[in-house]
Amino acid sequence: MKNILLGSSALVGASLLVAVPVAAAEAPVLSFNGWTRVEVSGVDQDLTAGQGRGYQFEVDSHYLTWKAKGTADNGMTYGANISATNNAAGALSVDEAKLTFGLANEWGTVIVGDDDGADDVMMIGGFSLQTAGYGHDGGYTSNVNRGGIGFTGAFTSLVGDTSDATKVSYYTPRLNGLQVGVSFTPDSGNTFSTGLGEDNDGDFNNHLGVGANFKRTFGDVGVQIGSSMAVASTEPNSTTVGAASSLARDDLSSWSIGGTLSFSGFSIGAGHGDSGDSNCTKANTLCDQGDWWDFGANYKFGNSKIAIGYMNNESNVAGSAVGDEVDVWSIGLNHDFASAPGLRAWAEVTSFSGDRTGTASDNDATYIMIGTQVAY
Repeated sequence: MKNILLGSSALVGASLLVAVPVAAAEAPVLSFNGWTRVEVSGVDQDLTAGQGRGYQFEVDSHYLTWKAKGTADNGMTYGANISATNNAAGALSVDEAKLTFGLANEWGTVIVGDDDGADDVMMIGGFSLQTAGYGHDGGYTSNVNRGGIGFTGAFTSLVGDTSDATKVSYYTPRLNGLQVGVSFTPDSGNTFSTGLGEDNDGDFNNHLGVGANFKRTFGDVGVQIGSSMAVASTEPNSTTVGAASSLARDDLSSWSIGGTLSFSGFSIGAGHGDSGDSNCTKANTLCDQGDWWDFGANYKFGNSKIAIGYMNNESNVAGSAVGDEVDVWSIGLNHDFASAPGLRAWAEVTSFSGDRTGTASDNDATYIMIGTQVAY
């Protein structure tokens, strides 16, 4: 940890000292943006327990971001970002709070604070091509009963994603289409809002996330390829008190790879991720945190986009004789109104099939959603 912090400090310091002939320094200037989105959805599903009337109105998210950005007399940019959104109780709470330093075209960028890690930011797959409702990548989960299938069973995500935990990240300049990022998170439970985490509450320690992607256009063909990986050690908690315990858990080791290809308004993409036995109880040799495949395609015409997607996730988190399987299909359309800048509308239909160990938790569902958003 000390070496990483020293390396980050040295990079920022070097950027401050480099003599680059640019314009005079500019003090930080504050800007503000955000969005509010509202959705109407309904579902027809076999497993209705706890799902109420089967339809809902939802403020899917509202997001506010304050940005302060300045420029040093050597051209280095520096700034602070604070983003807020609604929490589970409906109150406005801080989601991200970070500082950014860099000469992006020469030294790269350093980000410190609460922010998504490079292993998440640089992922590419079929999910990258979906409409504004996220398609098969989890937009349906607010109204579909997953029968106990966990978060990573419904999204193209990896076990151990640190989300906005406090971390330090570095991104290289993009050279000939290639960019690499690396993030270090001391404790996945530490954030602006939670403060310092304990060392025995079941989080991940010393989380290292690495991502790389390549983005280039060759004539009329656009190519994007990305890969990411994460490793970390697991903390004990009140029931897993040390490596000798029969409930001790495996360390984190997960990875993903994917890409997209675009031509003349059409795009296709695919991705794959595998979390292996990350965070499984060591004594349970059947435990598997799952691997997913996803595919996507879209066609853009004017200010509209139509997209289809598919995801399959197989896991055995409980370590039973037979594991869980999720299949999700989606088709959607969104439109940005040229006559009303910032206004977007979309509609999606999603088919969900969840096969859990034990037929009582199986579910087949058809989910329909219409949404709109104003960005400002």
